[in-house]
Amino acid sequence: MERQELFETLYLEMYHKLVGYAARGLEGNLDLAEEAVQDTFRIFWVKYDQAAASPNVRGWIVNTLKGEILNIRRTRARMANLVAQLSATPQVVTVARDEHGLDVEYGDLGKDPDYQLLCEFALEQRTVKELAQSRGITIPACKKRLERARKRLRKYFEEMDGSGHLSVTSERTMKERGS
Repeated sequence: MERQELFETLYLEMYHKLVGYAARGLEGNLDLAEEAVQDTFRIFWVKYDQAAASPNVRGWIVNTLKGEILNIRRTRARMANLVAQLSATPQVVTVARDEHGLDVEYGDLGKDPDYQLLCEFALEQRTVKELAQSRGITIPACKKRLERARKRLRKYFEEMDGSGHLSVTSERTMKERGS
């Protein structure tokens, strides 16, 4: 059986069963389940030679789906944690002096479209597919925006010392950048 033919056969045979399985593992969220199954078959296509060499191709696909479910859970937990940390960060802090400007220390994340995208993903439990459709962008572009927002938030919190002030190291870094 040729690659495309085997792919189509397995996809048609297993798709609905896999979506049901994934939905159970993702708290009943069918959109996330479909995304996990689609990613599973994308991985199957990319790693076709490895999968086809397996004595149990269907089992290989199911194990790949299990990994995708775990990845989705971890990603959503990390996103929710980052958003919760950001929400807990004080918005107004009394500062003795304004060495590098309020815009640097208090970035207006609430208006940042990528931050809003991240909030919808993590807090409102919207899927990448829903977010992409609502913004008129592709799913890969939406995933990239989420990744960029996550990295910016991580960097933001790494620069904070926990009290809402930038850490000493960050203040030095800001001065070095000429801010």
